[in-house]
This record gives sequence, C-alpha cells and structure tokens, in this order.
Amino acid sequence: MTTSKKNYDHAFVWIWLPNELHPVVAGKLTEHGQGRLVFNYGKSYLERVNDECPAISIYEPELPLRAGVIENLKGLHIPGCIRDSSPDAWGRRVIINQLYGSKGADTDTSNLSELTYLLESGSDRIGALDFQLSPTEYIPRVSQHVELDELISSAEKVEQGIPLTAELDRALFHGSSIGGARPKALIQSNGKKYVAKFSSSTDLWSIVKAEFIAMRLAKHAGLNVANVHLVKAAHKDVLLVERFDRIAYENNWTRKIMVSALTLFELDDMFARYASYERLAE
Repeated sequence: MTTSKKNYDHAFVWIWLPNELHPVVAGKLTEHGQGRLVFNYGKSYLERVNDECPAISIYEPELPLRAGVIENLKGLHIPGCIRDSSPDAWGRRVIINQLYGSKGADTDTSNLSELTYLLESGSDRIGALDFQLSPTEYIPRVSQHVELDELISSAEKVEQGIPLTAELDRALFHGSSIGGARPKALIQSNGKKYVAKFSSSTDLWSIVKAEFIAMRLAKHAGLNVANVHLVKAAHKDVLLVERFDRIAYENNWTRKIMVSALTLFELDDMFARYASYERLAE
C-alpha cells in the first residue's frame, strides 16, 4: 500500500483507436493552476492522418483534432470527455483507502487532485482512454481475479475505512476508475465484461434489485439498454451490467469511445442538477 500523498502536474492520455487492440499516446493533460487541466494533442498523434488507423478526435465538439493547447469550454476545469474517464465518488474512496489506509476514513475526496485520481485508478476504465506518466511506454494498472464474495467484503471495508489486504486492495482497485457513488467493481465472466454493482451497508432496501427491475422493464419497452443479470454473493444481491464499451477479439478486447450526458450538455459536475433525461431525449 502506498502511504504518501502524490502530486502530479501532468498525465499523458492514451487512446484505443477503433478496432485496435493496443493504445497509442494521443496527447498531454497539463495542470494550469487552481486545479485547471488543459489538453493538447501530441505531434506524433496528429501525424497519423495517413496511417492505416488514422488519428481521431477524442470528442470533436470539445477537443477538435488540431495542434496547440485547447482551452476548456466555459465553466469546465477539465475537458468533459476526459473527466468521463475519471473515477467518481466510489472510485475516489477506493483510491483514498489504498493511499491512506485507516487514516483515509475521514479524508475528504477533494484532498487529492484530479490528476492523482486519473493516474492512480485502474486502467480498464469506461471508454477508450487511459492515463500514464510516460508518453512512450504503456503500463496498464490491472488486478488479479477474485470471487464476488471477496469483492463485496472489500467494498464493505472501504465504506468503513478499514484497510484491505494487498490482494483485495489490488482487486477492488480494478474498479476504481468507474463512475458513480455506489460500491462496484469490474469483472469478466464467460467472455464478457461487466460492471458489478453491490448493495451498500447503508441501504434500507435492495436498491440493486430495483435497478435490475428498471433495466429489464426498459428492455421490454424497447429501449436500447445494457443487458443485466441479478446474482447472489455473500447472501447479498449483486447487479451485473454488461459493458457496451468492450468487444472481445482474439483473446483481447477492443474499446469504444464514449461520453456522458453531462459532457453532451457541456456541464460541470456541480451543475448536473440542470440536466435531465427529458432534455437528453430531445
């Protein structure tokens, strides 16, 4: 376990281009004071225009494919399409637990920088991006396989601020890059990848079961939603949501670029209350 607070001032952004099994470096994310992070594409990436697999913009409305530092949209401290790859409340608690152990129970998630969360979270994050300190060598941050029962136990300990064993620490760390506030992890089963959502120690009723029912109703209503399964582990409900951003190919995986509704609305996290599913549907 790492016990010292890390300070980063940059991160290199790596991207999986369409149908590719390995990433290439796309550019650099740099801190420009007061927590503001700006992005610029790398020269080598921009020169891929005539390659068999040419460069693409990470998200054209926000980071068009051009040279130079690209200023953030108004009101954003980080490009939204990059923020989408950063851990949310749950992943940040996992990282704080990993860095500080029992001392992290009372640590506010705002004590660590956005770059710290990007560089200390797992590499199998949602979408087609990852973050490294090196522009030339890609080293994935991965974990070993553990059973769902063990992951549930680990999630409960993180909620309580209890340090994990090194093995469970690495296993739960694998899901530290996922968005959302509820306990969860990333798992692989029968040639597919899933987000496993766990019950929380503070739940008064089975929220994950309710989400399962809602997802199934949406599917039967003809909506394009992810496949879901409800399973039991450690006598608790676990919701398995099939990932739409991974496609199995020759014992490996291709990745799909995605952006959140928040990014489509060009909003910061603090203004999420101004967004709505009704507006998104329009």
